[in-house]
Amino acid sequence: YQRRVHGGADVLHIVHFILSPGGLKDTGKLTDEDCLASLLAGMIHDFDHPGLNNNFHVKVQSYLATLYNDRSILENHHCAEVFDMMKNPKFNILHSLNDGQRKDVRETMIEMVLSTDMGLHAKIFGTWKRRIGQDHDLHKRKDDQRLALSMAIKMADISNCGRPEFLYLKWGTKLSEEFFLQGDNERNRGDPVSPFMDRFAPSMAKSQIAFMNYIVIPMFESISEYLPPMHFSVDHCESNKSYWASNDDSL
Repeated sequence: YQRRVHGGADVLHIVHFILSPGGLKDTGKLTDEDCLASLLAGMIHDFDHPGLNNNFHVKVQSYLATLYNDRSILENHHCAEVFDMMKNPKFNILHSLNDGQRKDVRETMIEMVLSTDMGLHAKIFGTWKRRIGQDHDLHKRKDDQRLALSMAIKMADISNCGRPEFLYLKWGTKLSEEFFLQGDNERNRGDPVSPFMDRFAPSMAKSQIAFMNYIVIPMFESISEYLPPMHFSVDHCESNKSYWASNDDSL
């Protein structure tokens, strides 16, 4: 799920939607470099994802956890692997840019990908809410533009909740299976199975309702305040949340 369709194409597609039909490119007065960085960030944000989350890596003290000091482990890994690969001229998609452009694109890509660490969600979302609570003139400062781009990729990363029900359920099933595979791994190791990852005690309804109530809907509503064309995603979230009221898989 993470590194195939979702990681390589889906998030790229949704970031593009937010930039163009969603209005972020025009509202945020983004440069060509900003847009290029955004699309590349969407494309690589889960590159070489092992299918095991940050908490698992910390718990088992994997090599990656040690390498990145338990902080945004996978997100750092995704960026590092891609930029290391780009040292090979055959894969250096930024070769035609000048030094200043390359630095700008790289910095934006890294900030966007690191923002997808859900462990940082409260901090990043809190910063966003405080900033747009002041005004919507995010185009005046580079840091504010990058904050808006970080919110765009965060929205894209969990966008399945804001899609029509038939698509939402397809994506949800794929994600649940990846969670269950991590739970299987934990069980086989003799470790406690992480919440919502036990295939023998399904709780997708409970987890999805909580996720939408506390993470998805507040964030989508706030982004839609800045980008009104994106408000349809909130309506889909509410509809998808109501689905679970009559389809509780924990009963």
